[in-house]
Amino acid sequence: MNAETTVAPVFDPKTARQIHDWEHNARLLCCRVDPMGRFVVAGGIDYTIQRWEIATGTKTALTGHDNWIRTLGFSPDGATLYSGGYDGQLISWETGAAAPQPVRRIQAHQGWLRGLAVSGDGQLLATCGNDRLVKVWNATDGQLIRELPGHSSIPYCLHFVPGSQELVSGDITGNIHHWRSDAGQLVRKFDASEIHNLIGDLAPFGGIINLAFSPDLKRLTATGLHKTSNAPAGARRAVALSFNWDSGEKLPKQESIKKELDATMWRALYHPTGIMLGVVQKEIGFWNPGEEDVFHLLETPSDIFDFDLHPNQADLYTAHFDGHVRCHQMVAKPMLSQ
Repeated sequence: MNAETTVAPVFDPKTARQIHDWEHNARLLCCRVDPMGRFVVAGGIDYTIQRWEIATGTKTALTGHDNWIRTLGFSPDGATLYSGGYDGQLISWETGAAAPQPVRRIQAHQGWLRGLAVSGDGQLLATCGNDRLVKVWNATDGQLIRELPGHSSIPYCLHFVPGSQELVSGDITGNIHHWRSDAGQLVRKFDASEIHNLIGDLAPFGGIINLAFSPDLKRLTATGLHKTSNAPAGARRAVALSFNWDSGEKLPKQESIKKELDATMWRALYHPTGIMLGVVQKEIGFWNPGEEDVFHLLETPSDIFDFDLHPNQADLYTAHFDGHVRCHQMVAKPMLSQ
């Protein structure tokens, strides 16, 4: 008699099923899962961070900001949570503390702090904000290492280049800057200006809201909106615009073509399989590598502002306009063979 063997489950968005639905009483703007898979945290417009223990659903509030929380990140070991808010503060927290209190506060930017990134080795933090500056910080002691001026408009987001301490940052008018953060050197620029619009002749609209790298580091992807015909009331299309990382060549756009949705792509990220995931209003879109249209849309009950993958690469957590954090598991069921 042959023993039964279990075949590992396969990542399959079309089999997604909701496994968690946790509620808060304020809109949530950002969320992240800690690298150890213990907690999901979400920042809200009520100036708080909410932490849910994934195993139990236990909810804990982290208070310390004086305005909306817009961005979150973790140290690689998950021990430290970093948060950035529209109060300009960068705050560090002990992730697993019973009642977390701010460990360190930095008044990082004049005006809103827009983006936060942690280097892969955990040694550096980077932030950007309404003062049009990118700043690099020592993660151990919180000391400012370097300011990187050069954006002519407000940078919304940044990302460390995987495996290095180099940075990319994207601004509201569609400029992507590639930096050597150790030397403060601007290496090159990418032009994503087609995801920038104007309201009338003056006010900027859209821009680069998120940056992501493909698992093979061959693609740098910027997300936002385009095809705007009635800003800011609506009539826009969510879009991801990618570049070949080595050559800088612009690659075909990725959007929802067959089902046009009035939306902004607030974030995109890549699964290790190479599939790109992106926010499309109340839905998460899934794109096969290099394909321009989604192959699947996962519908949810409320607009999504941010999302993140659990380290198991199967559970997707979403932060919503209605104050909920929801989790969908996206794997085909394991199969047994004799």
